[in-house]
Amino acid sequence: MVRRVTILSDRWPGFGRIPYVRIAELPTAVEPLEALSTRHGAELWVKRDDLASARYGGNKVRKLEYVLGETLAERADTIVTTGAAGSHHALATAIFAEDLRVRVDVVAFPQPWSPHAESQLRALLDAGAQVHPIRSPAMSLAAMRALAARLRLRGRRPHVVPPGGSSRAGIIGHVEAGLELSRQIESREMPEPHALFVPLGTGGTAAGLAVGLAAAGLTTQVVAVRVVPRAVANAMVMGSMVKRAVAHLRALDARFPDVVGTARALLSIDGEEYGDGYGAPTPYGRAATRAAATAGLELDPTYTAKAFAAMLRQAANERAGQRLLFVHTLSATHPGRSEGPRLPKNLRKLLRR
Repeated sequence: MVRRVTILSDRWPGFGRIPYVRIAELPTAVEPLEALSTRHGAELWVKRDDLASARYGGNKVRKLEYVLGETLAERADTIVTTGAAGSHHALATAIFAEDLRVRVDVVAFPQPWSPHAESQLRALLDAGAQVHPIRSPAMSLAAMRALAARLRLRGRRPHVVPPGGSSRAGIIGHVEAGLELSRQIESREMPEPHALFVPLGTGGTAAGLAVGLAAAGLTTQVVAVRVVPRAVANAMVMGSMVKRAVAHLRALDARFPDVVGTARALLSIDGEEYGDGYGAPTPYGRAATRAAATAGLELDPTYTAKAFAAMLRQAANERAGQRLLFVHTLSATHPGRSEGPRLPKNLRKLLRR
């Protein structure tokens, strides 16, 4: 565990006390999507969080810097977390925790089969995670608590991490991302976007970005593209997440601005790309995947294809001259593979065909 000068601690010294493990290669670049901009009539950009680490990229890396720091500070030897069978959060946690000799137990629930989801699940097993299948995401929180209790009885020291790594520690990573984007705008790496687009699952990425942008004084709208049921991700949930994040940050350093209202105003939820459910591909998502591939970007059907589709839809439907930023949350350095031995029968059931 190390402490370093982050953007937060550079501006508000109280954040230098936050437990932290350096695993990300920051800042991630912002790049214009010139051909797609010409084709779609808007100025389109991408922030390359898919390259946040050569080990495994994507948006989970920023969260894990603080989640793993908290894990080590508590002297835990096991992380208990949850996610769908092809969870990026679960895989990223397993990869980076293995480097720290921390075991990872994942309570996994089913999702529709896709080559990507199967690759993720195989890679999760390759990374040494223990996978505990359950029938429904509604069971996940109770199953995590029960698993942690069993592990304590066996003498282990578990640290329970919520879905997506969207704990109050994990969200700090994306507050940093908002401040990082502000610095890139100040240094003229890109002009301030009118809106940025991220998938909305557990909400930590969107909430953290909104808080970071508000703290930096930017007015960029954070469009959170819902990929989970409305009951899980809605304005009330997101507003509460923003409020808790700001309260936590101000408890660490009272000089951090009270930006609850401003951050909430920056957030909007787009549910138009949800389709038939979590993990279910959509025609617009497939078209977005093909469009992104022309710019050298790989998307997945569960999260990033739907967020990219939402950006292209806004580019087509809104006024000319808008500047839109896609925050690329899928790892471009993933070790996932679909070949090799068959999955165990109990885990094959997690991928519904």
